[in-house]
Amino acid sequence: MLITRLLPVVAALAALLLPLAAQDKLAFRAEIRLLAFQPDQAIDPVFAHDPALPEAVAAAAIAVKMPVKSYLNHEFSTLNLTGRRIIFTTHPDRASLTRPADLLGEVTLPEGVQSAILLCLPTPAGDKARFRLLAIDDSKRAFPSGTFRVSNLSPQPVRIVLEDKTYNFKPGEIQLISDPPVRDGNQSGMKAFAYQDNVWQRIGSGIWPHPGNNRVVQVLFTNPATGQVQLRAYDDVPPRSPGKSRTSK
Repeated sequence: MLITRLLPVVAALAALLLPLAAQDKLAFRAEIRLLAFQPDQAIDPVFAHDPALPEAVAAAAIAVKMPVKSYLNHEFSTLNLTGRRIIFTTHPDRASLTRPADLLGEVTLPEGVQSAILLCLPTPAGDKARFRLLAIDDSKRAFPSGTFRVSNLSPQPVRIVLEDKTYNFKPGEIQLISDPPVRDGNQSGMKAFAYQDNVWQRIGSGIWPHPGNNRVVQVLFTNPATGQVQLRAYDDVPPRSPGKSRTSK
């Protein structure tokens, strides 16, 4: 008799818990650092929103406040997400998602990416968002210590020569340069070239110090004002395991 009376209760609990379990499988924790492509893009505050939240809880959701910095360190912001898409606005209220003037940018994190640098690239004139966000997986696996992560965002093939070793990059290609050749002082002489007007043109030269235990983000891009390919670097700290360093904001 007792079992018979409990059956409806058990059924009700199962109906309640199953949707919660399904949501829990979709939810994950992302650790994010926002990096300004150029110093004038460094702004604070920025608010991160989860657009995939169910309507029943979206109205009461609290956006995560985080800065766009012009440098990289170990400080990150933790986002608990139900999907992989993130929208950034200038205000914490949910209604800012529908106000074009408040929109900064949006990104969908690639599958498997839990810890990321989001590089805030400028957008073309007339674009409704202020940033185009490039997600960089900064896990130990994808971006280990002692490496240069080089992204060719230009439409031209690019060549980088470190000492006597050549690295070629197709348009849109990303490569990790590990164990680069070095000279005295543990640094590499660097020359960079872009294939423009049917010839390899030098676009830069200098010295790349070996990252040691740290990492370096290198970005090749076309300057819209000159049409020339340029190189920009951002020094990063040693990689860590997501969740291990609790310096989140």
